[in-house]
Amino acid sequence: MTYDKRQLNEFIIKHFNDEELRILCAVEFPDVYDDFVDGWGKKRKVMELIGWCERNAQEERLLTVLQRERPRPFRTVFGRTTVQAETVTVSVGERNPRQIFISHAHQDAVLAQRLATDLSANGWQTWIAPDSIQPGEQWVDAINRGLDESGVFLVLLTPEAVSSKWVKRETNIAVSMEHEGEVAFYPLDVKPCRTPALWRGYQFVSFKNEYQTDVSRLLKLLAGEKIALLPASPKIENKPAPGKAEKPKPAPAKIEIQPGEKPHILIPNPPDIRVHRITGKEMIRIPAGDFLYGKNKRKRHLPEFWIAKMPVTNAEYARFVTDMGIVPPNHWEGTQTPPQKIADHPVVNVSWHDAQAYAKWANCQLPTEGEWEKSARGIDGRQYPWGNDWQGQHCNTYEAGIGTTSPVGQFSPQGDSPYGCVDMSGNVWEWVATMGDLRGGAFVSSYWDCSVADRYDDLVPSDRYDVIGFRVAEHRSIFGS
Repeated sequence: MTYDKRQLNEFIIKHFNDEELRILCAVEFPDVYDDFVDGWGKKRKVMELIGWCERNAQEERLLTVLQRERPRPFRTVFGRTTVQAETVTVSVGERNPRQIFISHAHQDAVLAQRLATDLSANGWQTWIAPDSIQPGEQWVDAINRGLDESGVFLVLLTPEAVSSKWVKRETNIAVSMEHEGEVAFYPLDVKPCRTPALWRGYQFVSFKNEYQTDVSRLLKLLAGEKIALLPASPKIENKPAPGKAEKPKPAPAKIEIQPGEKPHILIPNPPDIRVHRITGKEMIRIPAGDFLYGKNKRKRHLPEFWIAKMPVTNAEYARFVTDMGIVPPNHWEGTQTPPQKIADHPVVNVSWHDAQAYAKWANCQLPTEGEWEKSARGIDGRQYPWGNDWQGQHCNTYEAGIGTTSPVGQFSPQGDSPYGCVDMSGNVWEWVATMGDLRGGAFVSSYWDCSVADRYDDLVPSDRYDVIGFRVAEHRSIFGS
């Protein structure tokens, strides 16, 4: 097949990020990978790859690999009748409790490889990219295979790792698998970094002291011995820091309160509540007006809207499943109705698309980020629904020690927002209208992730986790629903 070198160069640059290109070369073209020099950018690596393939008559193989890895854009750019893509099927073995999946950024490859070698020397099997990816195997399939076969998941926490799309995806999947009891999950605290919110409910294993000491402690932990662990991750920036800064106390609200008024009563009118015709949920009216938004407490104005008092429960979601004939969430144990013991818990394992479909069925919408936040904090810019001070008995977070979802309203009224909305800190993260964004924190989250101004925005709309649910909202134009 003839091809345009410039077109091929542009295709690889556009459709592979730096980490994907590195893994592709390490697995398929190891001679090219070995020639890479630290500091090379993606364009330089692509030039090296194409040049090596030309010098070694490997152009057809390169095209074959690109077609296999990116079939749809490949057909668009190079046409449908190109090369016969090789297919490699690698069977997935049984989950091995003594196999360790090591997730790391490529910048930390030297440490990861050293750790894999030492773990292997002590009787553990390891799965580590790119070594464990077989030639011809799509590396996404290989990663899935590694996750399915491993009984232990280690992630090397560094600023580079938490900035890596693939490390985050692997680790988010591992968190979900840990909740299902499929893997043991150990985050290794290698360098100071701000980890994604879903990971912070876990105690970290210190791994930034003397290497042999850290490995010995890790081996003891893997063997079931009790060792001292670090507390859940503090909030810090993704850059090296000399020490852990103390978490700043919330700034006081910057909104005037008239003499004689109590700070908690800052709503123009008492909450109006009505029952939604389709869902049967209590809906709360949020009046039009200004409120303080975000961590910087910027003044914003929103028109009137209505929002569900509580997240959608499993029992409520079951009506939607039955009416629409859709597949139920996987924690319902293969039935069309949820187990009775969790009927009044918030539904989880639903994607952003699932939440949108439910909202459409109910003639509602997902709340915007602004609507969700105003409903959670009122107009005075408070840190939590109940005020500026953390109150552990007011919500279901990591500190509560429940370890799973709780019935909606279990922490009402003490945890309610000024408008009377329930469970807006803790229990489950909630999808909002912005694609991929979450609000509110969950039962695995530490208290600082449950501030009503915090957000988590690193998911894709198809993601489903057992810590994510949603609630619905509606606007004045459909008041009669």
